[in-house]
Amino acid sequence: MKKKLIGITTLALVSGAALAQSTVTVYGNVDLGLLVQSNAGNGSTQVYNGGISPSIWGFRGSEDLGGGLKANFNLESHFSADTGAGTATFFRRQSNVGFSSPSMGTLTLGNMYSPAVLAFAATDPRGLRENFSGLYPWAYNSGALTIGNNGNNDVGVFIQNAISYSNTLGPVSIAGAYSVSETKGAVVSLGLTYSGPVSLSAAYQATNLPTTSEEQCVMYSMGAGYTMGVFTGKLNFLHGKNKNAALVETTKVDVLGLGLDWKTASNNTIGFAYYTGKDKNTASSTTNSFILSDEYALSKRTTLYVQAAFVNADANASLVSSIVAGGTDAGKNASLLNFGVKHAF
Repeated sequence: MKKKLIGITTLALVSGAALAQSTVTVYGNVDLGLLVQSNAGNGSTQVYNGGISPSIWGFRGSEDLGGGLKANFNLESHFSADTGAGTATFFRRQSNVGFSSPSMGTLTLGNMYSPAVLAFAATDPRGLRENFSGLYPWAYNSGALTIGNNGNNDVGVFIQNAISYSNTLGPVSIAGAYSVSETKGAVVSLGLTYSGPVSLSAAYQATNLPTTSEEQCVMYSMGAGYTMGVFTGKLNFLHGKNKNAALVETTKVDVLGLGLDWKTASNNTIGFAYYTGKDKNTASSTTNSFILSDEYALSKRTTLYVQAAFVNADANASLVSSIVAGGTDAGKNASLLNFGVKHAF
């Protein structure tokens, strides 16, 4: 009996030691509010999911392998907090595993955020807020409107069957990923950022037509930001070019974004932003958008927000130049007001 007790105690201690070397975190956001809009979706008032952040949940963890080397994993999904509905692909956002080291960088395999979109986010005037930001020109010009999710490129934000490497060298961060074609379409994604009082970013992403080596979608962006006291200004340029299944160019879009954030208090930020986008292959296709916002942090995890967008879309304007989810009516002025609360856990 004593031997059995000693064996059980030893096993428990060994298991405890192994567990102590690993960490797993459950995390997520719930973001809900009201959206009132005119000349956008024919005008409506709705309980709106994801005003400034997506509603998500996930698991991430790491294990210390010694010598600074760690094994990491991340599983992430999103859902509609207004109805509780999930997605058909359970971990659509992330499902990956890899290794990281302070000196050698990070190697990741699986489904992950595109390195290009992460670099783009660094100088987007609205920091890729879930609505009224550069997120939508990026997504709509990523091939989403021509090939949809080709199996490896999910609205330009997530890439599947990918191998990525990233590293930070002082103020410079570099990242690159390649999605293996398999029977889908290869994706190349590159991102570069510089952090400091002056911030810089460059991003490039190309997606092939499924089952071919032909390039169907190309996007690149360049941006800069500058912080002076309580003010942070950002400037970003995005270019996207798409072809149809016959490899005939359908859209050639330029989007310029300008923004200024004013930190009026340690927990409050007022934002001003302007975007103008145009499809060079279509006449009268310009969309001009103005955004005014305020975000007030009640705590580190809970934020109240209000944001308003005023959009003028030319007669032939389309989604590729819109900063609004789902776009607004062409040839009309649209106004949208969204207020809500985001809670992170």
